[in-house]
Amino acid sequence: MSLCWSTASVMVLSLLPIFLCEVLGASKTTFGLIEGVAVFLAFAAKVGSGILSDYWKSRKPLIMWGTFFSILVKILFALSNSILWIFAARSIDRFSKGIRSAPADALIADLSPHDQQGRSYGLRYSLYALGTVLGGYIAYWVMRLSDNNFRLVFWLSTVPASIAFIVLWVVVKAPSLSSPAAPSKKWQWRQAYDLPMIFWQLLGVSFLLMLARFSEGFLTLRAKDLGWETKNLPLLLVGYELVNAGVALPIGMLADRYDRKTLLLSGIIVLTIVNILILNWPSAWGLAFAMLLAGLHMGMTQGLIATLVAENTLPNLRGTAFALYYLTSGVAVLIGNYVAGFLADYYSSTAGAFKGGLVFSSLSALYLFWVIKSKKT
Repeated sequence: MSLCWSTASVMVLSLLPIFLCEVLGASKTTFGLIEGVAVFLAFAAKVGSGILSDYWKSRKPLIMWGTFFSILVKILFALSNSILWIFAARSIDRFSKGIRSAPADALIADLSPHDQQGRSYGLRYSLYALGTVLGGYIAYWVMRLSDNNFRLVFWLSTVPASIAFIVLWVVVKAPSLSSPAAPSKKWQWRQAYDLPMIFWQLLGVSFLLMLARFSEGFLTLRAKDLGWETKNLPLLLVGYELVNAGVALPIGMLADRYDRKTLLLSGIIVLTIVNILILNWPSAWGLAFAMLLAGLHMGMTQGLIATLVAENTLPNLRGTAFALYYLTSGVAVLIGNYVAGFLADYYSSTAGAFKGGLVFSSLSALYLFWVIKSKKT
């Protein structure tokens, strides 16, 4: 499912920034606002779906609805002919992703032995990244063979989205959350107080990190500024996700053996280096190298954050824990994308977005370093 979800998404997202800004004439501030609102809606949906999956003690129905709407919205992308339509399509797309994401993350923890959760999340994000590689290749070849036919790529993205729905419906079997292994305790908001302090500290780290982790579309726009042809832009995301896919599973396996917070700190430092490179190496190949490092950052951090969230809660509160994580992340991404777009327009260069990224990633690394040191003393 993760493989197919990401294949469908990247077929659209690898081309959407250029389609929006160059074909439909949107400004970078508008693009940043659209991305921020859309991703915020995704995180808001994750909050509701995560809590509902705990309350209903059922994950699969929510995942099915989110996947179904993902198919429908790909059609809307193909039919869009204005900025407003793209805004609506992008918002619904991220909202549908949000509906399925928190229950899917919680379901992985439900299905995984505790001592193998790191590699389970690593495998999930590795397959998700491989799907992104596949989606990028498909977008590249369709654009190349169809003389930059954006809408044809958007139409074809419905195919992998439909395959994901079939896999979910036919193959995926969810365990009962009412079994003795997962206590049947009625969900209440005040149960969030049972989450340990380290969980709330990690929310602070992730909030700062998500301020720095604005849309990959800004990398795409920066690549276009530095001379990359539109039809070749999906190849940049292919390289980005190849590194992501190659790193996620090994990091997940390391996370089952070594301190996860220290590994996460290393990944955040890599993102800080990415921002420094983009600001100080303004060339097509410099940007390409920075994107590979950005893929390294994602591979080092995505599964680790999910694993840390899962291990610092109780089985009957996993959906809620992911919901709170997604809520804070959503607010941060909304702010981060708007700030990135504003800085890009303010400095009359997409590079301006990465000045904010450098500040926020540095703050996230410093805060996590303090959390680690305070636990050791």
